[in-house]
Amino acid sequence: MMTVVCLLMPLLVFAMGGNAEGLPLQFVKASKSTLIGEAGRKRQVSRLQHRYAEQLFQTGDYQAARLEYKRLLFEQPDTELKDLADYRIAQSYYYQDKGELAQLLFKEFAAIHPRSPFRFQSQLMLGQLYFDAGAYSIARTTLFELLHMSDDAAVAAMAHYLRGWCYIHTTDWNKAIAELRRVDVPEADAILMEKAQRVAGTLLAETPLSVKSPQMAAWLSTFVPGSGQFYVGNLKEGLIATAVSGTFIYLAADAIRERRYVDCVGISLVGWRFYWGNRTEARRLASEYNRHREQELIQTLKHQAASVRQ
Repeated sequence: MMTVVCLLMPLLVFAMGGNAEGLPLQFVKASKSTLIGEAGRKRQVSRLQHRYAEQLFQTGDYQAARLEYKRLLFEQPDTELKDLADYRIAQSYYYQDKGELAQLLFKEFAAIHPRSPFRFQSQLMLGQLYFDAGAYSIARTTLFELLHMSDDAAVAAMAHYLRGWCYIHTTDWNKAIAELRRVDVPEADAILMEKAQRVAGTLLAETPLSVKSPQMAAWLSTFVPGSGQFYVGNLKEGLIATAVSGTFIYLAADAIRERRYVDCVGISLVGWRFYWGNRTEARRLASEYNRHREQELIQTLKHQAASVRQ
C-alpha cells in the first residue's frame, strides 16, 4: 500500500502547487523512508541473487549460473552488478565450448559497459577465443589493442603470455621469447610467471631448430635421384627413388644401344615422370621433417607449461 502511495506522491505535490508544503510532514517522511527502504531491499536481493549465481559458477555449473545471472538481470535490470552478470554469462558460454556466443557477448561488452572494470578482462577473453580457434594473427592484434588500453599489470602480463603462444604456433621463436619475457613483472600471477620462464628458457635452448632445406633436398634429387631423400633421413624413400630411376636409365640406355629409338622415347617419357616425382617428393619430405620438428617442440612447450602446478 505504501509503495502505491509513494508512486502517487508526485501527483499530489503537483496538484498542490509544485511543492510538498500542503502535505503532512509525517506523510512525506514516511514516503521517503519507504523509497529508501525499497531501494535497499532491491540491493539486498541483487546481492543474494549474485552470491548464489557466483557459487554455481565457481563450482563449474555454468548453465545453472547463467540462468541465475539472467534472472538477476530480468528482475533487477538496473542492478549495479549488471556488468559482472554480463561478463559471467559470456564466460559461461566460453567454458561450455560455445565459442560463437561467447565471442559475440565479449565483443559487445565494451560498448555496453565502457567504464566497467571488467572491460579489459573481456578483451582478454576475446583474444583467448581467437587463439583457441587458431586465428593467431587476429588474436595478436586483439591483445595488442588491449595492451594499449589497459593499465592493469596483471591483465597485461596475461596478454603478453598469450601473444607469446601466438608466436610459438606460427614458429616465430624470437618474438615468442620477447613476449614471454615481458610477463616477468611483480604484479603477474606467480604460476603464470613460472610458466613463461620455463617456456622462454626452453625456446632459448632449443632454437633455432635443426631443419632441412626443401630447396636443397630438391636439387640433390635433381642431380642424383634419391639423394634428397637420403639428406632428409628417409632411407627407404631414397632407396626406392634410386632403384626406380636407375632402372629407367638402364632401360633407356639399352634401347639406344640396340637402336630401338621408339622404345627409348616411351621409356624416357615414363621415366621422366618418376624422375620429376622423385624431386618433388624430396622437397615434400624436407618440409614434412621441418613441420614435425616444430610440432615436437610445441608439444614439449605445452607439456612444460602444463606441468606447472596450480
